[in-house]
Amino acid sequence: MKNKIHRTHISLIMLSLIMGCESPKKPAIVFPTTDLIKENFIPMPSEVESTNDAFGLDQFTAIYSTGEKEDFNEVGQFLADKIQLKTGLRLSLNDMENQDYDRAIYIQQTERISSGNTEAYQMLINRDSILISASEAEGAFRAVQTLRQIIPERSNDTLSEQPIWPIPTGSINDAPFFEYRGSMLDVARHFFSVEEVKKYIDHLAYYKINVLHLHLTDDQGWRIEIKSWPKLTEVGGSTEVGGESGGYFTQEDYQEIVSYAAAHYITVVPEIDMPGHTNAASVSYPILDGTGKPLKLYEGTRVGFSTFDTDKDTVYSFIDDVVRELSAISPGPYFHIGGDESHATKTDDYIKFVNRVEKIVQKHGKKMIGWDEIATADVDNSSIAQFWSSEENGA
Repeated sequence: MKNKIHRTHISLIMLSLIMGCESPKKPAIVFPTTDLIKENFIPMPSEVESTNDAFGLDQFTAIYSTGEKEDFNEVGQFLADKIQLKTGLRLSLNDMENQDYDRAIYIQQTERISSGNTEAYQMLINRDSILISASEAEGAFRAVQTLRQIIPERSNDTLSEQPIWPIPTGSINDAPFFEYRGSMLDVARHFFSVEEVKKYIDHLAYYKINVLHLHLTDDQGWRIEIKSWPKLTEVGGSTEVGGESGGYFTQEDYQEIVSYAAAHYITVVPEIDMPGHTNAASVSYPILDGTGKPLKLYEGTRVGFSTFDTDKDTVYSFIDDVVRELSAISPGPYFHIGGDESHATKTDDYIKFVNRVEKIVQKHGKKMIGWDEIATADVDNSSIAQFWSSEENGA
């Protein structure tokens, strides 16, 4: 009952705002003509209509959020934090006691937005209110990114006594065309810290990217702790391209990245590249090597010279351990095995290897993704060949 009263209270506040109730204490502000359609949205929403007016974001603006779960309040807090970072304004969130607000941003959960797409949302921007509606917090979170993109970089100080940021009025209806919108970050050739990866996630969220593909291993470095094979990071994580000192993520570091991504509605897809791009692993554990050549740490950019021994059971035991440990801390549905540029692996050995690794990935509850070369193997229809190079493989 308390929650219902809380939501009703907020709804009544917003109804008053949407009906255009002006505070008697402050004179109405005349905004210049603005056009929502001309804003630089990335990506462009599905539908945008302009009403050629403006919502005045200022110190007299409040944020209200309602939803069955805490996640709608978290979206409201996220918006408040980003507005403060951009404008210096610290807007109140769900302040029921103070009624001295001229305008409000309202984030509401509603079943009206039930297209079957959890990222769908509607946004109605009026002179006195911004109303964001979504059936899931994920949709509200995407709407907040749209709103952030149309908040001006600078206030228009000529409009009132206090700084004010005019936001164009109108309506936006949006849902993504592509379900999987990914970006890959290669931490193997050049290592990036946890904080740097978080900064990258911030940028991805702003542009509504929902998948972070982390390329964790290559010839130049092994970047993820595998507790059952500790030399992978002790040895293989010690170098990178250009002679820098490398680095690696502990499993706790990785989980911190995964959690931060999840808070931004981004799924992390880990990639362990094999059977090629494996020099860092083979230097760490020479028993894995399939080239028979002298092994040493590598800091260059040449590709295609390394391979696992595809006939050795130890290699598959190793892969099983890696997939098991990494899958346990990767809540997303996918595990990427790389599979590209395995020029040192014979064709028949490559096919045999991919077929066997696919079963390992599936055993640990993940769907296998690989670069388009895996299409030459006998993968089943639950696995995904990711196009990057060969039109023939793509077809």
